[in-house]
Amino acid sequence: MKGDYFSFTEQLFNPSAAAEKPEALKQIRVLDLSRIIYGPMVAKWLGMFGAEVIKVEEPEEGDDWRTGTYWGKFWKDSCPYFQSLNPNKYFVTINLKEQKGKELLLEIAKNVDVVIENYRAGLTEAWGIGYTTVSKINPKVIYISCSGYGQYGPLKFYPSYDIVAQSMSGVARGTGFPDRKTYKLPDYYGDFLPALFGAIGVLAALNARERTGKGQYIDMAQSEGLMRVMHNWTYMAQTGDDLGCTGNNDPTMAPSGIFRTRDGKFLAIAVATGKQCVSLLKAMEKAELAEKKEYVETLARLKPENARVLNMLLEEWVASKNENEVIELALKWEFPVGQVMDDEKIVNDDWRRERGSIVDFDDEMYGKGKWAGPAVSLSKTPGRLKWLSRPIGYHNRYIFKTLLGFSDDKIKELEKDGVIGYWDNRVGKRPPEYWNIEKDEIFNYGKGK
Repeated sequence: MKGDYFSFTEQLFNPSAAAEKPEALKQIRVLDLSRIIYGPMVAKWLGMFGAEVIKVEEPEEGDDWRTGTYWGKFWKDSCPYFQSLNPNKYFVTINLKEQKGKELLLEIAKNVDVVIENYRAGLTEAWGIGYTTVSKINPKVIYISCSGYGQYGPLKFYPSYDIVAQSMSGVARGTGFPDRKTYKLPDYYGDFLPALFGAIGVLAALNARERTGKGQYIDMAQSEGLMRVMHNWTYMAQTGDDLGCTGNNDPTMAPSGIFRTRDGKFLAIAVATGKQCVSLLKAMEKAELAEKKEYVETLARLKPENARVLNMLLEEWVASKNENEVIELALKWEFPVGQVMDDEKIVNDDWRRERGSIVDFDDEMYGKGKWAGPAVSLSKTPGRLKWLSRPIGYHNRYIFKTLLGFSDDKIKELEKDGVIGYWDNRVGKRPPEYWNIEKDEIFNYGKGK
């Protein structure tokens, strides 16, 4: 029965069949006015499940993150980080400093389901493209503002970035070890997680619209989003005790932590139940400890003095074994263990590639590369990667012709007046050097017709 079930699920969720299945958000159109990471990630998750995302950028300059790559390293004249944040999107330019630009943006806004922005609170409203304006011309619109501290309250005008949000939410306070300073979580956790909450909010609002026919405004505060996964403050509120920094240990499990092996690798081990603890102690050839309740019963094990003893024994045992030995014993004795994976292992991991978590994707413009697939598997309407990002203004003709019905003359007029434009000749903004833009059918969509 198990074999039948797993064959069934393997076939049901097979990522190679995703292109043959319908998309969950196929009929949803999103206007993405956001920039850098936080807002674009909200749009990314909607786009991965089929929403038509139109990303608006400033002519020539574009999104700041086009040139925000790690250590100034670019790939085929593009920023790999920007690529990972903005797949499956249409790229147009509008100069919002011009009145005609604002009018053009509002013409698009009439025809969308969702608007996403992540400017400082009240800024789009002051520009005349905020929720009160857009909702008048499009009452069904779902408009989400992604700011650091929300659209009202005493901190509303404070700017925020990832490291600031991690600090203000309490995330940074909970990292590190008891005897050391706190740390920022790596990468941009303070942007990624609130973006997921934002996408969930959009989906909830779209579902409500199905019942009511009405749109609504979503206020997504970055620090509040991060706060929702930090429950140590609720512990303090109820008990009066500060949980403090716990390092690599899980305060709800003992033993637990990240330990170095004899061959210099790192393994995470966490024991939640008495049964798992007994199994681990037997694997460690410490069966005599399995008879003592202070090391087996859950509440007794969690006492700091007992947890310290178990962690010390585990650290010594792992240090005496190679990585593969510990993993084999974990499989035999059924206690949880996981490798601390580095980037190279993740990229080349067969398990991730088989499940579509890592995708070997061949993009028409940029060629072959390894990219992240959808974060969740749907059996009937799976997400998918369809194309990578494109140069500034790449889809101007396509969107303005297909969505707004503009003629060639109208597009030329907008270009001449500086309302729309394209990239300047800088890495991260322009097409790859080898790309013949004059023969690109999408960039030149409907030219002369």
